[in-house]
Amino acid sequence: MARRRKKKLPVDPVRAEIESLSHEGRGVAHIDGKATFIDNALPGEEVMFIYTSKRKAFDQGVAVEIIKASADRVEPGCVHFGLCGGCSLQHMSSEAQLAHKQSALIDQFHHIAKLEIDEVLPPLTTELWGYRRKARLGVRFVIKKDKLLVGFRERNGGYLADMDSCEVLHESVGHHIKDLQTLIRSMEAYQSIAQIEVAVGDELTTLVFRNLVELGDDDQGKLITFAKQFNVQVWLQPGNSSTAYPLWPTDSRLHYAMPEYDVELDFLPTDFTQVNYGMNHQMVARAIELLDLQPEHNVLDLFCGIGNFSLPLTRKTRKVTAIEGSEALVARA
Repeated sequence: MARRRKKKLPVDPVRAEIESLSHEGRGVAHIDGKATFIDNALPGEEVMFIYTSKRKAFDQGVAVEIIKASADRVEPGCVHFGLCGGCSLQHMSSEAQLAHKQSALIDQFHHIAKLEIDEVLPPLTTELWGYRRKARLGVRFVIKKDKLLVGFRERNGGYLADMDSCEVLHESVGHHIKDLQTLIRSMEAYQSIAQIEVAVGDELTTLVFRNLVELGDDDQGKLITFAKQFNVQVWLQPGNSSTAYPLWPTDSRLHYAMPEYDVELDFLPTDFTQVNYGMNHQMVARAIELLDLQPEHNVLDLFCGIGNFSLPLTRKTRKVTAIEGSEALVARA
């Protein structure tokens, strides 16, 4: 049976009025009665867009010209916004983003859980930039471009974005994407580094290089030189996460403190920790406040990890029973 030919997409831009915003942050319009989801478009705007895909139930596109802008539109803070898939709402003010996400959450409760939300607490907020302390960066050498890429995937597709910085990542990494590209490209095994795991503590940044082959002394030396120059710790991971080990320095440890509870938590770069530490502090405080804990209370914390909630809770209650499936995480807690 012959394969059905894929229809060509219209080339010329199309005018659209944006009616609303989808849950994932795309503008929604109807073109000839058909729902069309448009990136880089906000409610109330008039835009010119081009199609990126056409399907039976809906179409997709991206705005290439803003004819009438929304009052909520702002200039994106990152030059790679629109290409990089790490962020989707930088063109929208932070206040409008919060309102949209709150509305989407309430809508999900209504449609999925059949619950009506009568009261919504004030949202927790923190820094807009440089807050992300955990990430996984892809690494790929593109032969056609003769360029080594380090970063997140493109918004629409499986390719890595061609980027040299990230304003959302902690500055110890986000401002050095280009330096990482230069480092890996200089290595003999540059095509055998698959990804970089990023973990940032209060006093240390660790980069875990996933190496598909054993690295020679020269390549390891380049990694150590990079670590010294940019004041980071370098690990190697030849297999799954359990094979990761520190290359240099070998005696440094990641940790973050919660001084308000007299708690300091050690963790490995491959452990799960909260991405946003500023938000984490507020989240723990809000949970403790809402629980209205008393000294005689007993608390059960399921999937406690390294004790992010459990250990602060011990300062407020008689007893905390924490359950975790990973023995290694329990040992570090």
